[in-house]
Amino acid sequence: MRVLKKQTIMNKFKFYFILLFISVSLFSCKKDDDDATIAPPKDRAEQYQLDIDSIEGYLKTHYVEKVVVNGLVDVVIKDLPKDGSKVSIWENTEFPLKSKIVRTDARKTNLVDGVSDDVVDYKLYYLILNEGAGKRPTTIDSTFVTYRGWKLDNVDFDKTDIPGWSTYPAMSEAESFISYIPGFRLFLPELKSADGNTVNPDGTVSFNNSGVGVVFIPSGLGYYNSVTTGIPAYSPLVFTIRLNAVRERDHDRDGIFSINEDLNHDGNYYNDDTDGDNTPDFLDIDDDGDSHTTKSELKRPVVYDPANPTVPLPTSYYRYDGAATDDPSTPFIDETKGVPNCGIDFTSPTRLRRYLDPSCYKE
Repeated sequence: MRVLKKQTIMNKFKFYFILLFISVSLFSCKKDDDDATIAPPKDRAEQYQLDIDSIEGYLKTHYVEKVVVNGLVDVVIKDLPKDGSKVSIWENTEFPLKSKIVRTDARKTNLVDGVSDDVVDYKLYYLILNEGAGKRPTTIDSTFVTYRGWKLDNVDFDKTDIPGWSTYPAMSEAESFISYIPGFRLFLPELKSADGNTVNPDGTVSFNNSGVGVVFIPSGLGYYNSVTTGIPAYSPLVFTIRLNAVRERDHDRDGIFSINEDLNHDGNYYNDDTDGDNTPDFLDIDDDGDSHTTKSELKRPVVYDPANPTVPLPTSYYRYDGAATDDPSTPFIDETKGVPNCGIDFTSPTRLRRYLDPSCYKE
């Protein structure tokens, strides 16, 4: 009876935990315009064809020049002159035009079955002005960016030169500095972060060798039929994006970084659901549904200082894959080992880690 009651409490706790994530995510997916309105929806495939025709027309009738404004890399895009003195973005060789096919990462909810109804395969065109020298983000890492956005009429609708953090799905209201639209988020993995920063005499920070690119976004990966300040419904958008830093996150704060909860390694963090409870593992505080939180299953056995055997050392946790070297500040803990299985096997590459195996607690 006590086990059943504990299971019920755990399920309720997980429900409210994921509900919090859904609420924050839905809040952060909307641009913060009080006067936003919604236009009648159109067929997404038909609208995409109109958008991609407009974007390709723009790329063939405009040229691009790399510039530095207030110390930040940006671009100037202008109408292609008729005298042949400039080369179109479409044919540019200094910054070759690239593209990739993506589907929206926007969701109805953050549950496993909360996928979007939009199944269009979108082409994202983009330019890499500078790849960057640091870390390449995944779609669920926190990113620290500055950007400028404009429409195909070359009129800016938004700009920031002050970097801000954002995470998707958002972990807090404060972290949703900018509500990245899907096309913005899906482009970020094409860049790398800076390899360091410099503190200027005035206290500002300059990032060294940040990744910088320009992305051309169909409306289906933008605001689609939403009408917001400066952006009509069904507007393709263009952004210059500067990626300054990347930070790995643990969305459910269970001791496992979210990037390590993509168990099938397909880049989709929402389809890994070990216990089948419709909550993806990276948002699930009890991945295997055994009524023991993942974090509690990562605790190491109590270790005592040999010099004072009655005094336990601070509680520590297994690292997912261990560390490359041992931490000299914790001489009685072996950091070179990752999370073991139920039998405390640290080495087998195919082992089922203990936080994913409910049989560890069978009576």
